[in-house]
Amino acid sequence: MFELNHAQQQAVEAGDGPQLILAGAGSGKTRTIVHRIGHLIAAHGTAPHRILAVTFTNKAAAELKGRLGDLIGDGGGGVMSGTFHALSLRFLRRYADALGYPKSFQVIDSDDQRTLVKRMLKLRNIASDRLHPAYLIGWIEHCKHAGLLPDQAETQMWSGIDLRELYAEYQAQLLQLERMDFSDLIVNAVRLLREIPDIAVALRARFDHVLVDEYQDTNPVQHEWLTLLCAEHHNLTVVGDDDQSIYGWRGADVRHILDFEHIWAGIAVGTHRLEENYRSTPSILKLANAVIHDNSNRHVKTLRPTRKDGIKPEWQVCNDEYDEARKIARFLNARRDQGVAWRDMAILYRSNRQSLALEQVLRQEDMPYQIIGGVGFFERLEIKDALSFWALINRCADAMHLLRIVNKPKRGIGLKGQEQVAAQLGASGMRASDWLDFLAEGHGEGAAKKLQPLAQLIVRVRAKLDQLEDYGLMTMLEETSYINSLQSFGQLEAESRLENIRTLQSYIEITMQEGVTPIEFMDRAALLQSGEEDNKDAEQSQVNLMSLHRAKGLEFDTVVLAGVEDGLLPHQRALDEGETGIAEERRLLYVGITRAENVLLLTSARQRKIFGDMHFPLPSRFIKNIAADTLHCKQANTVKMTAISHGLTVGSSVSHPSFGEGVVLELEGSGNATRVSVEFERVGLKRLMLKYAALKVKYPPK
Repeated sequence: MFELNHAQQQAVEAGDGPQLILAGAGSGKTRTIVHRIGHLIAAHGTAPHRILAVTFTNKAAAELKGRLGDLIGDGGGGVMSGTFHALSLRFLRRYADALGYPKSFQVIDSDDQRTLVKRMLKLRNIASDRLHPAYLIGWIEHCKHAGLLPDQAETQMWSGIDLRELYAEYQAQLLQLERMDFSDLIVNAVRLLREIPDIAVALRARFDHVLVDEYQDTNPVQHEWLTLLCAEHHNLTVVGDDDQSIYGWRGADVRHILDFEHIWAGIAVGTHRLEENYRSTPSILKLANAVIHDNSNRHVKTLRPTRKDGIKPEWQVCNDEYDEARKIARFLNARRDQGVAWRDMAILYRSNRQSLALEQVLRQEDMPYQIIGGVGFFERLEIKDALSFWALINRCADAMHLLRIVNKPKRGIGLKGQEQVAAQLGASGMRASDWLDFLAEGHGEGAAKKLQPLAQLIVRVRAKLDQLEDYGLMTMLEETSYINSLQSFGQLEAESRLENIRTLQSYIEITMQEGVTPIEFMDRAALLQSGEEDNKDAEQSQVNLMSLHRAKGLEFDTVVLAGVEDGLLPHQRALDEGETGIAEERRLLYVGITRAENVLLLTSARQRKIFGDMHFPLPSRFIKNIAADTLHCKQANTVKMTAISHGLTVGSSVSHPSFGEGVVLELEGSGNATRVSVEFERVGLKRLMLKYAALKVKYPPK
């Protein structure tokens, strides 16, 4: 353990009034918070029970309490600590009746919340393919994060439905049920402070000092919670880093930390910068500083290393996503050979769809991995739905596949109808695909009769499978209106799910070119699910795969940042949004870089399939101009062009009847002696005689 450095000591010993502690990545912020609390007790004589420490997660609250216990003993000496939600619940247990709730109200969990919303929509005859319950719940939470009650929210229409009216009805039903949802806990605590003077006075008088961690992640209602609670004594210490503000999409507002001194205008504000980093090597910090420097609206600070230097970060330019995955696998295997445990390595990515190629290659290489904070590609709802349709077309489906999509999109087949379908299928003794052929001829009864249009569509699509590279996937999903039904999730969620389906389409096309049968493809999909680990020890160390957002707060010996290219990082949505979105994406890259302790690899691809089409992304604007002494760039191959033949050039995308798709890296010789080097997605690098290669040009180089 290190002693407090000078900046930490100053922050710990700061006096009363608002205090802003700008804590860079890996700078020991939790240690600083704990010692400041200890200093308030020991040097200022503040009673422990009159200090409130606020965190964002239960894990952070437990860590804070444990460290306080180690520092001052007695289990933290009575300091009150907890998350915004837990602390709000404590306030409401005492004062909920002032808002019309009984003090014995219960908190509704997410499952019951969904059930309530579904029932509410059903009573209004609003089908889920018109307005999905998840979208309504998300919109209501968005309003609550902004501190907006139903009568304060802006009018929002969706498919002709007034969402604000549904919000009001939802709140009325919660009140009738004597329930609050998790967002209500904070909103209603703010209402106590905002609307009921006597209770506000009592709550403010309860604490002499309030400290909050990860202040850059506060949304408007959490920010109001803090400022109202400290409105009398002003003793609010906030700890955070605007350079790590990456949750704007879920309501966090970086302006709270950027404008802290203006928020408390007229009151002396102490500002402290923690810039000494105890996590990463100097080379990694040099890259992090270079990346974040280009953000203009930030508190200026520079991470300073305290460790000896190590390996310079590397940027590997790959041919495509499969070449990228293979190079990442080789890189991590090399680290394993150097003695680094799998659990100390992480692959971080911007978009969940990037995990497919990574999962496939890691399994091929027999490298253990786990998806953190999410599900494997083939476990996602829309992928399981899409594969159920696909299996039915290709005669490799069972009853579960049929029952999964029997009412997707809505066909008027409820739970009882699904039971009838299952019973009739079972009684027929047929396989699901054959039974649908039977229904297509008009033999269905009851609920099964409603499946006749679906069955007839499957028969039509099946008749032209040899003309469809994806073996009917997108044709089926489009003609059943399944793709259109995704819109009920809202624009962003629908785009993400469609992106995953398009990625599945590309994977099917690539795999089926290898001569794999549909049933073999379904087997591969099953084995790629994270729950199927071929009897691997559950305690075995595994490489960590996760999104960059999920990685915040974690650290690993070795980190790979995959897909560092325009369109992914920064994401296309951020590019469309403009500088505000781009600035947050740059912070996201900064967070990813600062997760690495010793070794860091960034990767990008020259070409990548998106939505079934080949794209040729540019390197991320965040790194393309980084100096070579800060980030070493390594090209996939040293490519040269000594010939142009048969329409081929370096960078051309080609297909081969046995090897599948690839990209041309090099042409040598001329005439019948021309040789071509191709990096294939499935089998890697091959050098072929062009005369006999049977290559077909698919995409010209950009």
